[in-house]
Amino acid sequence: MIRFSSVPGDILPDSLSTFRGIGIKVIGVAGPKLLVTKPDAVTQDFLMINSPVFPSGNLARFLPEQLLQEKVVVSAPEEAQQLLGLTARTVNALTQKVGIDLYPTSLGITQPETHILGETYYSSAALRYGDYVAKFSAVPLSASFQPLIGKRIEIQNSSTLRDLIVEFFREQSAEYELRVQLCTNLETMPIEDASVRWSEQESPYQAIAKISIGIQEAYSPARQVYVDEVLSFSPWHTLAAHQPLGAIQRLRREVYEASSHYRHEMNQQPKREPLSIEEMPD
Repeated sequence: MIRFSSVPGDILPDSLSTFRGIGIKVIGVAGPKLLVTKPDAVTQDFLMINSPVFPSGNLARFLPEQLLQEKVVVSAPEEAQQLLGLTARTVNALTQKVGIDLYPTSLGITQPETHILGETYYSSAALRYGDYVAKFSAVPLSASFQPLIGKRIEIQNSSTLRDLIVEFFREQSAEYELRVQLCTNLETMPIEDASVRWSEQESPYQAIAKISIGIQEAYSPARQVYVDEVLSFSPWHTLAAHQPLGAIQRLRREVYEASSHYRHEMNQQPKREPLSIEEMPD
């Protein structure tokens, strides 16, 4: 099961460019999981965003950035949010022409508005890969995805991103390639600071699997309820062999659980993990 998303927890207009996310729920994974709320589930989650780094990087920077985001961006009127996003993207585009990349914000509002299915997604922070430490990525692989890589889009309404996904999978199938980048030098590839990009020259990403997505009706009212209100995704819903590492990851364990508990309680929906892909509604 795969869920595409925009990263902020707040409901923001598609016209405010933010990081995009992908949540992958693998079914049929035997063995105890790290989350105490569902240790016996036969599922495991992988969460990624379209950035190779987590901008805040560590806890000292994370809280001030979140408070600033809440005060300046989230609480602003929608028109002001759109203007802020346009200004940030324009400035970033200009600085890139002279070889300067702006430091990404925790929202990712300097991101260009590109097709969500053409993005490469990253774990951003480190996790275990058996006896190793690694970062993961999911890269568009199939020929059907290639025209979407870097493709600029025009935001038409509040459901533009969803509509693009639905229209694509109504007629085409696709594949991502799952890759892993091993940590080979703790000095240049720190675990505790997720804002540091690990050098791909020092440790190239290696392909380990393919993710195939078939032609389907990707969105329906029943699927919306099941995925948004029944399911939950957490980087800590995993085998110990893929334990998340670093301060940001440890923070996510508590935040994701609290968010999931509140959402299920308020929506009066059970929290359960699927036993089979057949549980996904049409």
